[in-house]
Amino acid sequence: MKNPLSPNEFKIMQLLWKEDRPLSRPEIIEMIPDRDWNPNSIHLILNNMIEKGVIRVDGMTRCGRGYGRTYAATVTNLEYAVNLLRDATPELSSDARVRGILPLLIADGVTAETVKELKKALDAQ
Repeated sequence: MKNPLSPNEFKIMQLLWKEDRPLSRPEIIEMIPDRDWNPNSIHLILNNMIEKGVIRVDGMTRCGRGYGRTYAATVTNLEYAVNLLRDATPELSSDARVRGILPLLIADGVTAETVKELKKALDAQ
């Protein structure tokens, strides 16, 4: 992902991740009440997100008198975070990224069960 999300795009992604279902444009506008979007600007934002490959048109739904598209995320929040990490550290190998980020994540606090699962995943490599 060479183009990170704008603040408005990220807000929409957070909503799609939280809801974990396709949403229509009116639903997005309704569920993000702190934004004052007109229908044209939200349409441009959604189209930009489609071009970036982070959402896709999932189908159609009844919206008032007509029908409108529904949009679904194509990446999870963790996949998005990993893509940002890759873009932010292009000079590092995958090994260097893992060696650098894993201690930082573990320092954030993980359970013994998580450590056990990590060891199992590493042993499977």
